[in-house]
Amino acid sequence: MSTEKVSIEVAAIRKADGAEIRIAVSVYKGRRVVDVRVWYQPAGGADFVPTRKGVTFDADKLPALAEAIAQATMIAGEG
Repeated sequence: MSTEKVSIEVAAIRKADGAEIRIAVSVYKGRRVVDVRVWYQPAGGADFVPTRKGVTFDADKLPALAEAIAQATMIAGEG
C-alpha cells in the first residue's frame, strides 16, 4: 500500500503579508484527513511553504469542527 499523500486544497485565506491559512483534504495512509495550516512565503518571493502551526485531524471530525466554527462566528458577531 502506498504512503503517498494526495491532497486537494479547499481554501487559502490571507493571514498577513506573506502568510496564509490553507485548508486541504487528503488521503494519508488510507485515512481521509483535513489539514488546517499556516503557510508562509520566504524572503525572496519563493513559493509558500508550510509551518508547524496547524492541525491535521480525521475527516470524520469535520462536522463537529464546522459546528464549533459556526458557533464561534455567531459569538464573535460575524454571522
